[in-house]
Amino acid sequence: MKKDRLNSLIRHYVKSMLSPNQNDIQFVSKIYQSFNDLLGVNNCIQIGSYPRYTAVRPLHDLDILYIIGDWADRNIIPDKILSDFALKFRKEYKNPTTYEIKILVQTHSISFKYLKNNEEVFAVDLVPALKKGINEFGQNMFYVPEIIKIKRGEKRAKYYSEAIKNRSEIAWIKTDPIGYIYVASELNKVNTDFRKTVKFAKGWRNYCKKTNEDFKLKSFHIEQIITLDSKPNRKIEIFDALFKFFTELKEKTKEPYIRDRADNTKFIDEYLNDLTDNQKLIINQAIDSILLSFETIDENKTIEKIVKSGYYERNGTKESFLFDQKIPVLLDDNFSIKIDGFIRKYDGFRDYQASLKVSNGVVDTKNSIEFKVISNSANCDILKWKVKNDNNSNEPRGEITDKTTSQNPEKTAYVGNHYVECYAIKNNICIARDRINVVVRR
Repeated sequence: MKKDRLNSLIRHYVKSMLSPNQNDIQFVSKIYQSFNDLLGVNNCIQIGSYPRYTAVRPLHDLDILYIIGDWADRNIIPDKILSDFALKFRKEYKNPTTYEIKILVQTHSISFKYLKNNEEVFAVDLVPALKKGINEFGQNMFYVPEIIKIKRGEKRAKYYSEAIKNRSEIAWIKTDPIGYIYVASELNKVNTDFRKTVKFAKGWRNYCKKTNEDFKLKSFHIEQIITLDSKPNRKIEIFDALFKFFTELKEKTKEPYIRDRADNTKFIDEYLNDLTDNQKLIINQAIDSILLSFETIDENKTIEKIVKSGYYERNGTKESFLFDQKIPVLLDDNFSIKIDGFIRKYDGFRDYQASLKVSNGVVDTKNSIEFKVISNSANCDILKWKVKNDNNSNEPRGEITDKTTSQNPEKTAYVGNHYVECYAIKNNICIARDRINVVVRR
């Protein structure tokens, strides 16, 4: 599929399936406004992916910074302020929704749960913040309780409960949420594909997480990788951005490297150090699967199937794909290549006696096959070949080599269903390919 067509399909999917719709936007706006009405517009700051325009559906929550003073006033006891606010909230809050509200006051934040039939539909976390310093954009930075790093819900509630029980002191950390919003906003202004790229990657991440709890790649981490990728190339189109992101993701998740805007001694991807080998393997299998789906996309394969491609486990150490060499598959119908395999029997005759096209790919063992290009209109820079044996064979293979197959001719030693592919590469893009199936029988 040509890149223009693929870009169009991806953008449409992000807009129609992942981006918040008008009802979502109005809902969040009403809730945020209700907090402004109660606390004052100068005391609230909406943070997170929603104000960065990188949030994806369904929307579950909203984080709001509640400015309670300056860092010089850090002896403030947040839970006392939040308890007082909870009382004010119960008395004066005007609920703009039809949902019931449950309030949970914690040591360093307060959670508002909007419920339908006792099921959480949406939640707001109000986090106290102390102003400290100005970023390079002239905007305030803040200190917030360190607990903000823990996802809301049972884990956060448990942490607070134990902190109270043990009389633990919860540390404050410096943060620059407005800085992250500003950077995202500037990138969005020059290239609307930036936020679409982030949303696509987050949609993939959410599905991977939904199907396997050991998929630990974090949403904010994904966004910051794409942000750094986009800064030097602000006009990059969505497929190119996604291909760069996914083909480099394994390397970029080996160890932390993205420094925190507010504290350059820390990394926003420090959590990578805590991942097990199996959790890292799961991330790599998900990366392989979505890149493989991009390689095999055609008009009959929806973008949703790519997002929900799941996990792929390579069979053997030799199995390779074009994306390992950072070569995208963007087939052009104006070009084509055709390959065939010519069978030679080990019976004293050296001549190739039949083609696989004629034999429908069926061949006996103890033969050999020479694979050749029989037509090529691609005018390519190089041809690459892949030989993939049956996964159940003693040697599954799957390596990719230049100009010819790695063994020429190829032996038919293993019974099973195999295949050989040839790729026409032009300007480091696969513009045409052909495949021939090989069925080896005894």
